[in-house]
Amino acid sequence: MSEHSPNASPARRPDVSRPLLAVVVLASILQAAAPVVPYAGGGAQPNESTTDLLITPAGYTFSLWGLIYALSIVTAVAMLWKRSTGTGQPMRLSIDLLVAFVGAAVWIGVSAAEWPWVTSVVLTVMTVALLDAARIAATTADHGAPTWLTVLTRSTVGIYAAWATAAVFQNWASDIGASFGDPGEQWWQIAVLILAVLIGTAVTALYGAQLPLYPVTLVWALVGIIVTAWGETATVVGTCIAGIVVVLAALGWSLAHDRRGSSSWR
Repeated sequence: MSEHSPNASPARRPDVSRPLLAVVVLASILQAAAPVVPYAGGGAQPNESTTDLLITPAGYTFSLWGLIYALSIVTAVAMLWKRSTGTGQPMRLSIDLLVAFVGAAVWIGVSAAEWPWVTSVVLTVMTVALLDAARIAATTADHGAPTWLTVLTRSTVGIYAAWATAAVFQNWASDIGASFGDPGEQWWQIAVLILAVLIGTAVTALYGAQLPLYPVTLVWALVGIIVTAWGETATVVGTCIAGIVVVLAALGWSLAHDRRGSSSWR
């Protein structure tokens, strides 16, 4: 039977929970409002409550949070409006985003309270949820949803997941430096940096073609570290430059692999 036959059943769209999407919208607003807490209560901002390290990105890089907050709200509202996430697993993606948004608000709170290690644990949970969201956004699609919604979801998830990938290692390094690691020593910070690059490269190789803003955001973070380390430690600068090359190579491989896969179906 032809797929265009009048007797053919239309493809069934994945189930979407409107109440859950409404909660995701509220959580996206909550995470954007959370940074007001340190100012109102006199607590520390996340960048103020971390240890100054050789691998700390330049201050301007943290302005990316503003874009993340804005995209999160726009994406959540669009999902509720269209009653779709643009993916084939809307329930799971919605839960991932809810965990990330609520986690971001909690992270701001515990950072303001300057609780060591707790911020890193919270950010780790956020990162796991966001990487799962990246997998879903890159590998499944709701073909009944408008293309712009899929692009919006992939853009938001790609940027957020990449920034979390970079931030979680920075937070763990900060806690190590504050507790028992020497912030002036390079070797262990280089090890943390390499681990972050390896994770980011693996995600880029898998999903870079569908989520190009993931590697772009990683490069943004690495350039920020270069700005801080320039003139201070050539080893950190060299590691970051090598990391950028590796991430971009993984993006090229992902794009080439995606093109080969698309042409094989023609």
